[in-house]
Amino acid sequence: MLWVIFALGAALAWGLYGPTLHRGQVQLGSPLRSLLCVGVAYFLIAVLFPLASLGTQGGLSQFTRGGVVWATIGGALGAVGAICIIYAFRS
Repeated sequence: MLWVIFALGAALAWGLYGPTLHRGQVQLGSPLRSLLCVGVAYFLIAVLFPLASLGTQGGLSQFTRGGVVWATIGGALGAVGAICIIYAFRS
């Protein structure tokens, strides 16, 4: 049942993503400034946190090539989606 809480968290985060990003973009006056802020947030949350967590658990050495490829493609698709949303707001 814990998965329901995480699913609701994802729905809430993604639901607030667009309006929040739009507000930031308007106040920054540039889609690229907004994208840069998204990148900083991704780095802080999606790079530093798992590095610290995996480092303390000894899990930094158990990567598979296929897993890395597919997870990186997924991350790239997320970044492309962010670019598309940012430029959609610009239009």
